[in-house]
Amino acid sequence: MDPTELFPALFLNIANRKSRELVEASLGINAVVLATIDGFSVTSALAYASDPARISALASSIASIGSVATQEAGLGRCMSVILNTEQGLAVVRQFQHGSHDLVLILVADGQSLLAQAMYHANQLVKELISL
Repeated sequence: MDPTELFPALFLNIANRKSRELVEASLGINAVVLATIDGFSVTSALAYASDPARISALASSIASIGSVATQEAGLGRCMSVILNTEQGLAVVRQFQHGSHDLVLILVADGQSLLAQAMYHANQLVKELISL
C-alpha cells in the first residue's frame, strides 16, 4: 500500500508545499522528509540528490531509538531527536496526525542555527497537526 493513500489530499499538498518552501527559502535547510513511523516516505523536498525512502527509514530508526531511550530514562514520550554534526544538523520530530504516527526529519547545513531548525520543524508539525 502506498502510504500517501492514508492521508487526505489537502494534508499531502500542504506538507509538500511547506517542505519545498523551507528548502527553497535559503535558510540552510537541505531536506525535509515526512515519513510514517515505520519508515515509509509520505512527502519530501530535497535540495540535493538523495533517496527520500532511505532518509525516511533512517528517520524512523532514529525516532525509535529516541523513544526507547526516553522511556528507559523515565522521561515520557519522545518528541524529537537532534543530531548535531561537524557539517550540519538534523531534527527528527515525532507527531501524530489522526490515528497515524509520523516522523519529520529536517536536515540543515553547518550555517544553520539549531534553534532555527527546531523552530521550523516544530512550526511545520504544528501546522500539519491542525489539518
